[in-house]
Amino acid sequence: MGSTPKETTTKTEPWDAAKPILQKYYNKADKLFEAGAPQYYQGSTVADQSKATKDAMAQQEAIARGGQGTAALTNAQNAVANIAGGSANPTQAQDTLSRLQTSTAAGTNPAAGQVANAGNFTNAGAGLQQQQANNLASSKNPVLSNLMATASGANVGKNPYLDQMVATQQGKIADQLKNVTMPGISGQANMLGRSGSNAFATQLNNATSTAAEAMGRAATDMYGAQYNTDIQTQLNANQQVGNFYNSDQQNQISANANVANTSNSQQAQQLAALGLQSDIHNQDVNNGLNNSKLQLDAANSQAGNANAAANTQLGAAGMAGDAYGYGYLPSQQLGQIGAIQDTRAQDVLNADIQKHDFEQTQPIRNIADMINMVNGGGYNNVTTPVYSNTAGQVAGGLGSLLGLLTLCDERTKRTIRQIGFMPVADGSTIPMYEFTYKDDPEQTTWVGPMAQEVEEIIPDAVIEIGGRKHIITDTFVEAA
Repeated sequence: MGSTPKETTTKTEPWDAAKPILQKYYNKADKLFEAGAPQYYQGSTVADQSKATKDAMAQQEAIARGGQGTAALTNAQNAVANIAGGSANPTQAQDTLSRLQTSTAAGTNPAAGQVANAGNFTNAGAGLQQQQANNLASSKNPVLSNLMATASGANVGKNPYLDQMVATQQGKIADQLKNVTMPGISGQANMLGRSGSNAFATQLNNATSTAAEAMGRAATDMYGAQYNTDIQTQLNANQQVGNFYNSDQQNQISANANVANTSNSQQAQQLAALGLQSDIHNQDVNNGLNNSKLQLDAANSQAGNANAAANTQLGAAGMAGDAYGYGYLPSQQLGQIGAIQDTRAQDVLNADIQKHDFEQTQPIRNIADMINMVNGGGYNNVTTPVYSNTAGQVAGGLGSLLGLLTLCDERTKRTIRQIGFMPVADGSTIPMYEFTYKDDPEQTTWVGPMAQEVEEIIPDAVIEIGGRKHIITDTFVEAA
């Protein structure tokens, strides 16, 4: 049966070996704080812009303020306006078409008057046939006056709806630019954060140039097509007038031929000669019409060449916006190089700031880690019972020994995170952790090392009791 202890006294406070260590590190912390640690970084935290960046910005500002390239844009606008206004149509071609409109009439058949007076004889049907011939000669086609007006060119360029059709087509292009293209470009630039950038301005210029080109092309095509249609209608009208004229002449000649058929062979010969003379006249008329067609083809070809030249001008006008944007390319490339240099300079400055901050806080962190480690084992001073038997003395001795040990076996801990390293006298380091003990119901957070990792560097500072590794605190502290 064990003996009753003579005295039992329990006092909870830092154990005696820890007191000078704690006081030492508290004094170090106090000195650091009185000296103003940690100090804020004294220099600028923003790196200066590189020379490339400043030069690029200056170049782009100079281009924007100096108006470089705007003359090309003005020329492009003037070219589009001239083409839309019809000034690009060739004068020679127009003159040729106007002359053809007034010179394709067949004229008077020289045989017509002689047919009426052919022969000096009278037969039973001559009077009636002569009257019929005269009626045919003086007959009036009721639509001939309208046809003559068209043949004279009076209806060329008189389409009352053409200007409105051109305006409507150009309005559709303008609406497309305003309501679809421009908002689409602006929306995309806003999404990418590029609104106001050079790329954004280039897209707007390209869209505007494309729309202007489309509007000019629409006007040119529609006016040109209407003009060609009017000219073709005029030529067709002239052809029909000639046909009506020839038809009337043929009717009159036929009537006169019927009169002549009742006459003698002399009258027949006279009419044959007159018919030959009429054929020659008609051939001359056909030759004139063929020549007019050749001239018309030449005029149309010249007009086509003018249209091609106008299209070339419109294409050049469309490229003016691109050319203006190209003026910014060198400064844009220089700006990209400057941005890389600026990023590098800021990275170097940030690294210097981080190094400064680390050096300012490292002594404080080391002091805090040491204080937490010394306090982390729940150390206390225990005056143990004094037993009269040997077994009690052994138990008391073991209790005193446990006051110098800290349970730091990684198998008993739940690691939260690694917070740093504790330097060792030989130059190596031991990782320090925030952790809780697995069997602690309150899960109090402690700071300290893992016994297994300490054992690899300071084997004498670790002892195993009951299958669990403990750190011998004074040995561990002496090695630090």
